[in-house]
Amino acid sequence: MTLASTTAAAAMRVQLGEFRREPGSLLTLVNAPFFAVVMLSITEHSGRDDLAVYALLAPVMMTALGMAVFEAGESLFRDRQAGVLEALLTTPGPLWAIVLGRVVVITAISLIGIVECWLVGALGFGVVATVPHPLVFAAALAATAFGIAAAGALMASVFVVGRNVRSFQNSLSFPLFLLGGVMVPAAMLPFGLDVASKAFFLSWATDLLRDSLTPGPVDAVAPRLLAILGLSALTLAFTSLLMRLLVHRIRGNGTVGFA
Repeated sequence: MTLASTTAAAAMRVQLGEFRREPGSLLTLVNAPFFAVVMLSITEHSGRDDLAVYALLAPVMMTALGMAVFEAGESLFRDRQAGVLEALLTTPGPLWAIVLGRVVVITAISLIGIVECWLVGALGFGVVATVPHPLVFAAALAATAFGIAAAGALMASVFVVGRNVRSFQNSLSFPLFLLGGVMVPAAMLPFGLDVASKAFFLSWATDLLRDSLTPGPVDAVAPRLLAILGLSALTLAFTSLLMRLLVHRIRGNGTVGFA
């Protein structure tokens, strides 16, 4: 195993322990059923029961991306407050691998939102979501999880140099939801935003996940999966470069502990 993979594996174990010590970090999962109730109420009262399955998908994506963005930054914030960040930077393992390992666990835990939203639909609204294309759905979900982990690691990079970025942390998720086509398909966005959304992996991911929930055939599965994975890999590569630059900066000016 490489140093980066060993470091990431160790970080994953640390993050699992942090969930046990800080159950409040799972608060985003508490919000998922309420988002599902809101979305399903809209489709029910507008008479669009045909969109109910899509309404269940939206809170799942909101939970996964929101939890990754929030908790990835929060973990670094807690490390800085506890004086742990300085120690992390003295270890041989790269900081980006530490962050990525933690975000992978956060993303995996956030997928519990799928079960929560399915139960809300089935028990609260009588909407039993079925997956006509399970293999496409599973492949798209795995690719999406990879992209969300990469995006969460990228957002956490800001916390390496930021003194107080919680306001940024709290407000960032919803523009990403919009650009990623979580609430409405990216093709329905105003001109300019719909073009920009094509550079964001989540717009490809949500479209493919929606299509996998439709009884008809799913077109161009392989190219769309490659788009999700390719954009996610580019995000991860940029995260690695950015993290190295930021770590070099805070080491050079001596602001590791307080940015």
